[in-house]
Amino acid sequence: MAGGKGGRGGRGGSTGGFSLPQLLRRMGEQGPQQYSSQPGSSLTLTPEQKKGDYTDNGNPSVVKWQGQTEDKSARFLSKIDNETDLSKYQAQTGDKWAFYDNPFQKMVLQMGLNKPATVLSQTDFDNYVNQTGATRIYRGWSGADSADRFKTSPNSHTGNGINGDGYYFSTDLSTAQSYGSYVMEGALSPTARVISINDVRAAISQTSRQFKSSLSYAGSRGTRTFGPNQGDAQMAIKMGYNVIDAGWAVIPLTRDALVVSNRRHR
Repeated sequence: MAGGKGGRGGRGGSTGGFSLPQLLRRMGEQGPQQYSSQPGSSLTLTPEQKKGDYTDNGNPSVVKWQGQTEDKSARFLSKIDNETDLSKYQAQTGDKWAFYDNPFQKMVLQMGLNKPATVLSQTDFDNYVNQTGATRIYRGWSGADSADRFKTSPNSHTGNGINGDGYYFSTDLSTAQSYGSYVMEGALSPTARVISINDVRAAISQTSRQFKSSLSYAGSRGTRTFGPNQGDAQMAIKMGYNVIDAGWAVIPLTRDALVVSNRRHR
């Protein structure tokens, strides 16, 4: 699927995120419900996953972004795009992979939205899905190195897409396979907070001219492999969500929104 690239997981157990018992306990508290607010969606979510309360555990940068006025948010988007030196940041963090030059990638780095996904053995992943009712989602990568980057890099490497920058997954395995030969199987984690692309776009339409223009520029600026967007990812984070449901695709904006299997699907 269109989007960022990623990292390598261990053999079983959990790499970052939660342990399997923690995942099952947190997902079992509310119980799954069918989610259908976005046309074409086939996601199953808990009531908690539909709340717009994502702050990255009170991350001060995220809280500030969500609470500041639209004019300040517009200036912030311009500032991080103009002042973030990706090569310098890469050297400082010792990350061996190059970052994509897009404003959301810079926003993620500046805010420290780098928590990893929870990586489980296939057996534990199946148990998580079967016991919680979570929807299986898939992503095709160009190769093992790209998937490895997602799993183990200390920094999030987001990609580009027409419904917001992030990591594009599909509920259909064959669709994911059409995007890359290395297919990752995943599901949304208890920390996923999901909003439909229609609701994001509706919120953007109600913003000030200055902020709307800044979001649009952020969605069209930089390396656009798969096409421009309206600054959807930036707006979703501001609204308290870290996953966009586009119906045809599920788009986690942060890695901690995901639980993934360490098995490759061909």
